[in-house]
Amino acid sequence: MAKDSLPELELANARTRERLTDSVREITRRADLPARTRLAVAKTRQRWHRDPTPLVALAATAAVGIASIALGVRMRHSPAARMEALRVPAPVPVFKPVKPGKDGTTKGVPVFARKEDEHNPALQERKAREARLAKAEKQAKRTRRRVARNTKRLRRG
Repeated sequence: MAKDSLPELELANARTRERLTDSVREITRRADLPARTRLAVAKTRQRWHRDPTPLVALAATAAVGIASIALGVRMRHSPAARMEALRVPAPVPVFKPVKPGKDGTTKGVPVFARKEDEHNPALQERKAREARLAKAEKQAKRTRRRVARNTKRLRRG
């Protein structure tokens, strides 16, 4: 520092002052948010004027989104959207490739028709519930009989 000449120090001071001025100018430019927003909007308008494809895509996406929301709300209010509708088993297809036999039973039932219940969770749940209830009823019946036998023994004895 002691060996630096005076003109070099003055030049360094001038450059530092210029850098500080530039930094202050850049900070004020960046802080001017409305002007930056106006500039960004103007550039975007120019871009859309040259090529409106992004604007069309944005409008199409917005339209599809609004339509899907409206459709979802409508479906939600339909009676089929209720949980009670799931408890009723789905109707059997009319045109099943199955021939009824002479006794009324189906002959040669295809695999998809036999496995129809596997694809209906409400029906599966109902069958499981009925099986649990049947098991509980059977146990209760056994218990009632045993209690009745024991009370008869106690009355006699």
